Amino acid sequence: MGIKTYTKILCLFLLLGLLSVNVAAQVSDSAGNRIWDENANQNLTYTWTPQTYSGFYYDLDTGEGSENLTVQLSEGSRTIGEGNLRYETVPIQTAFEYTDWGSYEVIGFMAERYFAGYNANSSFADGEISVISDGQLSKILIDSDDRRSLYTGSSLILEEGYSLNIVEVDINGDTVWVQLEKDGNIIDNAFLSSNDDYVYTTELGDVEDVPIIAVHFDQIFSGRETNAVFVEGIFQISDQYVQIRNGDEFGKMEVSSTSSSGIRMRNSDSITLRRGDTIDIMGKLSFVVADADDLRFAPIVEISEPGTYELRGTVHDDRFNTMAWTPFNFEGFYYNIDENVSTESLVIEELDGRTIDDGALVYSTRPARVEFEYENWGSYEVIGFMAEKYFAGYPEDTLGNSNSVSILSENILSKVLIDDDDKRSLFTGSSLVLENGYSLEAAEVDVNGKRVLFNLYKDGELLDSGIIPSNGDYIYEADIGGAENVPIIAAHVSTVFRSRETDAVFVEGIFQISDDYIEISEGDSFGEMEISSISDSGITMRNENPISLSRDKVVDLMGNVKFRVADASVLRFYPFVEVEIEEGDQLNIEMPDVLEVGRQANITVTARNVSVGDVEVFVGNERIGTTGDDGNLTFTPSREGSFTVTANREGYVSGSKDIDVVAQGVLKLLISVSPETVREGDQISIMVTDSVENQPVAGADVFFGGQRIAEQTNSNGTVSYWVTAPGTYMINATKEGYEEGEIVIEVIENAPQFTFSNLTVEPASVEAGNPVNIRVDVTNTGNVAGETQVDLLVNNEPVDSENITLSPNESTAVEFSHTEDEPGTYTIEVGGQTESYEVTEEAPFLSGIATLGILATAFVVLRKRRK
Repeated sequence: MGIKTYTKILCLFLLLGLLSVNVAAQVSDSAGNRIWDENANQNLTYTWTPQTYSGFYYDLDTGEGSENLTVQLSEGSRTIGEGNLRYETVPIQTAFEYTDWGSYEVIGFMAERYFAGYNANSSFADGEISVISDGQLSKILIDSDDRRSLYTGSSLILEEGYSLNIVEVDINGDTVWVQLEKDGNIIDNAFLSSNDDYVYTTELGDVEDVPIIAVHFDQIFSGRETNAVFVEGIFQISDQYVQIRNGDEFGKMEVSSTSSSGIRMRNSDSITLRRGDTIDIMGKLSFVVADADDLRFAPIVEISEPGTYELRGTVHDDRFNTMAWTPFNFEGFYYNIDENVSTESLVIEELDGRTIDDGALVYSTRPARVEFEYENWGSYEVIGFMAEKYFAGYPEDTLGNSNSVSILSENILSKVLIDDDDKRSLFTGSSLVLENGYSLEAAEVDVNGKRVLFNLYKDGELLDSGIIPSNGDYIYEADIGGAENVPIIAAHVSTVFRSRETDAVFVEGIFQISDDYIEISEGDSFGEMEISSISDSGITMRNENPISLSRDKVVDLMGNVKFRVADASVLRFYPFVEVEIEEGDQLNIEMPDVLEVGRQANITVTARNVSVGDVEVFVGNERIGTTGDDGNLTFTPSREGSFTVTANREGYVSGSKDIDVVAQGVLKLLISVSPETVREGDQISIMVTDSVENQPVAGADVFFGGQRIAEQTNSNGTVSYWVTAPGTYMINATKEGYEEGEIVIEVIENAPQFTFSNLTVEPASVEAGNPVNIRVDVTNTGNVAGETQVDLLVNNEPVDSENITLSPNESTAVEFSHTEDEPGTYTIEVGGQTESYEVTEEAPFLSGIATLGILATAFVVLRKRRK
């Protein structure tokens, strides 16, 4: 690499350093970033808007958002004075997912989405209905246009205990009889035809006849063997609402006004932004404050449920002409707020209408040193790459290495899988489940209770052993590419304990990097981006080809980083990443399904197969205590009923479990079904046991989808049943002297399911009369082989098709070639995926002789000028 190249890289990283400070100034001194930093030249009066903070509700297509949060700070102070944190939210109109229903009013409240009312465009509502005008907010539970098939006896399972049962289809296939059930009780009946809407209305607080459930029945089918209905469009709001009145307090905030036009709140007391604190502001919204001398803080929203969440950057629109994103204004990029460490930047150097020309989108990242969560280990080098956290190397004398280690210099990156200082308890024979198939077993504690024998397993096979004393570190090293003896797993043992009854080991500090590394080099492509330079000082990428920001488009830039473009005539877009919160990251509650009043029960909370202490446990709304170091807590219920047990601890995804509490001496029937995954045509085994001893119950009547199974349970408590149709079904069991039991199962249809992805149109611009190449990936995600017709639509008109046959989980690429003779913008659609391309005027044709004549004339003129 020459001096000029190094100079360019140095200048680029100097620019990136300035970007993290000045990106707010490019947008606004009073809004635009998520992070407020006293050294970033931001105003002391600062506002977080839906355009700048992904926690607030925002409709990209309309450009409308609901919530704003404004803070008034004082120079040199960490205190927000009383009334100086102001929050306001207004209702906005948004379209139903099932677009034929029109639109309704939604409002963001404390960073959650709520229903505010129906308007004149809400087709199934009887006129305008406003619940916000009465200070009521109801959660939006379902808003979907997914197509579902239901069969006689099956149920459409809704939220909050509701289910819509398909009772019967008439012999002509014209009408279906449905029943709405709530917690096992039938509350409504209806007879519907094809293209009808089932709508259930109820009183919601002071507002009467509010539709809380709407289901669109697209088609009804009656066959010789099967009766089916096809649902396309489901909307449900909660029948439990939040009542808001002036003077009500939510966390640190107090309602100052509420009306049909919105809600306003202010902080009722002063708020101190102490270093290292996470301050609950209201609902799930908090401020996280850097553990640093400089004041640096940002809003965050607690993610409490497993699922996929979108983290977006500041929106580029007519208000914020954002062309550069760093962790300060894009939450998806890696950032350590305590140490103010950021590594990534995405810059659009030039935007030509809706096109980013090739090479004009620049992504850069550089390594930076951060502290381990377990601070006694010191620090390591980290680098954000495509919005994910990677390990880059160790400095000297870290985790047993006397020399520094750099894997980035070997053109290698390894993901940081675990970096925490949580305290975990392990008992002899139990294992700490790590990532990538590793587990660390506490095999044995020595007779003196001072050391522990660890066994490290990979995919069930013993890989390594080590004897570690109290306050010692277990370290496992491996070769990663060209880097040798790299510590990839470290665990700090704080205490080894031995007693007459229990041997325990307390681990406080775990670090793990992946042994499944990625190799990168100049010229490698990731999505739209290509690596233009790589060294131990960082990585730079640019787009290989022009990127079209067509309306209603999601552009896969690189890895998990994407652009989402509004379906609007004006250009409006933002970068985003999708974060997956997995089940393995959440707390799991182990306890009986049925408890008896006055009888003590044990509750155990685990995560990654290890007991977790200091977890708050609630039964319903009642806090019953916290778990000990062994993850256990005892509970004696005092009243009957159905309850939800929840477990919460900072840094973990909350866990929950539904239980029933019965009177003393009462036994409830429990139902289990095997196999766990039930498919159409399977014979299932239904087992009925009692709630106390978990013993089989013989002679119980079992109902499948409301129909009684001919045989009762045998001496083993089981009965068999052939499942003939897919759908969601309720299974009930009854017997005199027992409380009825029930369970819901889903029967999977034996059918192919085709999904489409990665639609590309190349080139993005052609002259009239020249073809474009169209390619799309098709996958059969169903459980049987099948055939489908892949249709090519241009401006909503079918122009070509191809039939394909795929086995389960098989994928193929389908390609088309298409030519347009007239200039203009054309929208390509295949399988619901859309892309656009431009057709320009055909260049004027010059004959070969005319062309030679022009060139000869130009040559003569050039010679004369030189003379």
